[in-house]
Amino acid sequence: MRHLSFSCATIELLSTEDLPSVLDIERRSNSHPWTERNFHDALTSGYLCLAARDKSSVCGFAIARLLLDEAELLLIAVSPESRRQGVAALLWNEMSERLYVNGARVLHLEVRESNAGAQSFYASRGLTQSGRRKRYYPSGAHGTEREDAILMQGILSP
Repeated sequence: MRHLSFSCATIELLSTEDLPSVLDIERRSNSHPWTERNFHDALTSGYLCLAARDKSSVCGFAIARLLLDEAELLLIAVSPESRRQGVAALLWNEMSERLYVNGARVLHLEVRESNAGAQSFYASRGLTQSGRRKRYYPSGAHGTEREDAILMQGILSP
């Protein structure tokens, strides 16, 4: 199923030249951001690494890995000033299509229990909760020492 978006962004493969912008978005989006080395490793390991561009600047990114007929979404983030404009939907659509074409039929991910917005976004794309990892994330919201991860999965289709 295609999900419409009203963003004017375009989606391309992420390159090493995009890393300064991606790192900035990652740092502004996640309490425990990936390092530059993590991104380099994803690029060199053959993970699906996508960048959303609005005009010439990176405004979002997604990283997923394919494992036979299953895929795992590792990261998806949009710059704060580009949120609520359909950028995540564009990234999601392109990522899902590329994963499906390459053989993935099921997508898995983990999301912080406190991240209701992300859980809602994933649910709107057909993912459902499939489990929980207790105390998975470091220094969670609301002053807790660690935070649970909600496991979600969904079927990829053309």
